Amino acid sequence: MAVSIKSPRVDALLEQLRQLTGRGATEIVREALELELQRQRRLSRRRRLSAELPLLQEQATKTAKPFNPESLYDEQGLPA
Repeated sequence: MAVSIKSPRVDALLEQLRQLTGRGATEIVREALELELQRQRRLSRRRRLSAELPLLQEQATKTAKPFNPESLYDEQGLPA
């Protein structure tokens, strides 16, 4: 699929990047798209994990054994 840039602002930004980097338009657009895709995947993963967190907390609360700090050390105060 060919891409046609119809926005003067986008065209100007692309031209500035071409001049600054010496890279071609295709390479600049490819890199920008790859970076945005990575960013969106990270955001999607964060949203999914955030949605799962309450369920994980609930499950952990139900299955957790009571914690007794004294059980960490023996009679001499050394790690058990």
